[in-house]
Amino acid sequence: MLDALKKANPHIPLYAVTDAAFAPYGRVLAGETDALCDALRETAIPAEGNCYVASHPALETVDVISAWQHAVYGDMAVQAGYCNGSGDTLNAMEYHKGSEVNCSDTGLVLLLALPEDLKDGRLKSADVKGFYLPPRVAVEIHPRVLHFAPCRISKDGFRCLVVLPAGTNAPLDHIDTTAPGEEALLWMTNKWMTCHPDSPQAQKGAFVGIEGENLKVHLP
Repeated sequence: MLDALKKANPHIPLYAVTDAAFAPYGRVLAGETDALCDALRETAIPAEGNCYVASHPALETVDVISAWQHAVYGDMAVQAGYCNGSGDTLNAMEYHKGSEVNCSDTGLVLLLALPEDLKDGRLKSADVKGFYLPPRVAVEIHPRVLHFAPCRISKDGFRCLVVLPAGTNAPLDHIDTTAPGEEALLWMTNKWMTCHPDSPQAQKGAFVGIEGENLKVHLP
């Protein structure tokens, strides 16, 4: 699959999450994911676009979530939900001040950038790299690593587990994209975001800071 993705997407540097190139962005996690992927498979892929559910009890009660809560989050409270859809475009990049765990039963591509690539809220899309996440492989995305919704690798779309510190992505009482410094990027609880001018997020009033091509992952 990775070779096919590379052939279809020469405009994006693409690697597997098992490649050494992934180390600055995250790590592959140990743990049995069969039961998790079985539960994830019961969640729906929308007919259009993407959907995000922050907390889904059928996922949160799977044993491996408790194991990751201890090993990754040091027993902090977490939420386990999902992002499902058919998205294929960069559009925006966000980061959290806490790790994010992803796993998929479909496989997908994660578009990622390093914290040092972001300068005053500005990010060049040429600095973004793609990482193929195979089915049933779980990864931890390090704090502050820039990411957004996964990209599909088949016409059927993707399903992706999303584990985050509890409360992440809850609405804020006040948003000010003209505020000084990092505060201009604060879009939701524990979510700082910059977006491409051609994105739906820009139309909603998010901070516009991605320069260059609004990258699209083409199907193999």
